[in-house]
Amino acid sequence: MEERKTVFDYLGQVFITFGFSIVLLNILCAFVGESAQEVSTIFSMGNKGLSAATMAQFFAVSVCITALQALFFTDRVIRKMSAALRLFFMVISVVGVISVCALMFGWFPVNMWQSWAGFFISFALCFAGSLCLMILKEQTENRKMEEALRRLQEREKSRYQEFGNGGKND
Repeated sequence: MEERKTVFDYLGQVFITFGFSIVLLNILCAFVGESAQEVSTIFSMGNKGLSAATMAQFFAVSVCITALQALFFTDRVIRKMSAALRLFFMVISVVGVISVCALMFGWFPVNMWQSWAGFFISFALCFAGSLCLMILKEQTENRKMEEALRRLQEREKSRYQEFGNGGKND
């Protein structure tokens, strides 16, 4: 059973995505900011950090990614598509959004294969990390649910035994 999400759940996801991307970008700024300053608007301030324009762009991308996540992983929107197919279309959509932003905002030279290779490698690493975290979170939630079910069954069993005993506690 899927729990109903509120606008605050979606806002939380936007800020998690945004925060993760900003932390990674700031780490990159420290290492490649000066050398990438001339070829990427992301690193327009060199190793001093990110500009407000870049952060606004990444916030907008975080909103888009969260909207795509809601579209592809909410059963109320898409009912009869397998999880693997949903994930595939989600990844393709996110790559599309980021590619459009790279073109629009000059995030990296789109006419250089090395830029695209770097993008796809970093995207694959971030995707793999996110997928691992999502799997770990689901496993943790499943263990908690199994434990709660076990406790509930034990409680019901002891109530049944108590009832079967005539309601007497000996």
